[in-house]
Amino acid sequence: MIVWLNGAFGVGKTSTARELVRLLPDGRLVDPERIGFVMRRTFWRRGDYQDVWLWRKLTTMQVATAAKSRTAVVPMTVVRVDIRDQLTKKSRVFLLTASRAVLEERIVRSSEATEWRTGNLDRCLDAFAKGWFGESVDTDGRSPLEVAEVIAERL
Repeated sequence: MIVWLNGAFGVGKTSTARELVRLLPDGRLVDPERIGFVMRRTFWRRGDYQDVWLWRKLTTMQVATAAKSRTAVVPMTVVRVDIRDQLTKKSRVFLLTASRAVLEERIVRSSEATEWRTGNLDRCLDAFAKGWFGESVDTDGRSPLEVAEVIAERL
């Protein structure tokens, strides 16, 4: 099984994924960002690596391999429908949501790519408002463990 956690930057995808992996007896965290980091260090120095066919291919292979024997839990923001279709076709997708104010606060509290994440917030919120990107799970006022418990109950 593949559980894909989608959502805007700062919504808590990775924190929730870590908790969900602890709750699932066969859960395994699969982070496609790592492939992107390797690409950035070696040959891809511009733009969003989700635009690169090789990243999408390697990600689908990595997730499929992990899901053969375990429940793969994938925390990754996907805002384009064509990329969503390619990456998540065999996944149970959950869209983690939060108010803009909460997202902005979480991004500022985190030191991770603050400018990039803030700069892409509108793109995420606009895409996710259409409702095409997964089963909605509100994270406002919930800890990552509480969000993971909601998801585990739905599986």
